[in-house]
Amino acid sequence: MFEQKPQLEIVDVPKSSCCNLTYLLGAAMGGVALTLLLGVTFWIGRQTAAEGTPTLWNGIPTERVPPELLSASATHGGSNMAVCTAMVGDDAEGFFSLDFITGDLRGWVYYPRQGAFGGMFMTNVIAQLGQSKNPEYLLVSGGTAAARLGGNVKLAQSLIYVVDTRSGLFAAYTVPWNSTLESSAGGPQGGLMIFVSGGQIRESNAGVRKPTNPMPGLGAPGAA
Repeated sequence: MFEQKPQLEIVDVPKSSCCNLTYLLGAAMGGVALTLLLGVTFWIGRQTAAEGTPTLWNGIPTERVPPELLSASATHGGSNMAVCTAMVGDDAEGFFSLDFITGDLRGWVYYPRQGAFGGMFMTNVIAQLGQSKNPEYLLVSGGTAAARLGGNVKLAQSLIYVVDTRSGLFAAYTVPWNSTLESSAGGPQGGLMIFVSGGQIRESNAGVRKPTNPMPGLGAPGAA
């Protein structure tokens, strides 16, 4: 007789457990894939929206703004004073202030090699813009070509624009600049700012005294 060998017990694994595990793994992988897809879609949407949104300058699309305004230097104003910066020489920057009460426009020019302010210029805008009881001015600078006046003196590389919002008049000023004096000798320089030209933006409001004897602008009819 043959001896009967013991047989291993076969355990029947429920099919439901295996299927449940497979289902859970598939659901998890599907959730991860969906999250990644949503993230990529959101990022692409943000990039597309950013590319389709025009760059603005003071709320205006930059392609509609003149280049000279886009490159204008810093400016800021308060209730009775405004300030701005403007390039005067190749390396020298000027800081300008306008006093609404007196009408004085002053400019200090920084000497980078000296580490100090070496230029001081001033004028009064009432002669060109008139005078009102409570004047409201705007002050801004813009770049321009530096024309030579004679010798080592040239006009600054910027114009300083002043607008009287009450009279509707504007005036542009510049600075006579000696770059040699600034770079080699480091000596102080200064004097009167030069009135270049101006005009009228709109008719003035009532109560504004227009200038009675405005100076002719640089190169304007009647200028010396």
